[in-house]
Amino acid sequence: MISKNIILRDQKQVMEFVDIVAQYPYAVEVSLGREIMDAKSVLGMLALGFNRVMNMNIQADNADDLLEAVSQFLCTQFGQAV
Repeated sequence: MISKNIILRDQKQVMEFVDIVAQYPYAVEVSLGREIMDAKSVLGMLALGFNRVMNMNIQADNADDLLEAVSQFLCTQFGQAV
């Protein structure tokens, strides 16, 4: 499993993120506290809100292609761009 922090600043970024993740065969979940959502679900991702550091878990040993595709959303635990 690969775990990275992400931040989605607004509804447009949520839609972009979901569209990108949906193109890949990996199971991807995003969590915020106790809430865990399927990263391919628009409604689930919108429910998590904006401007919060969230944890993205990819169920794969190697997903460099997906990580590169979502690199604009990756951040540190303090919300700074990677």
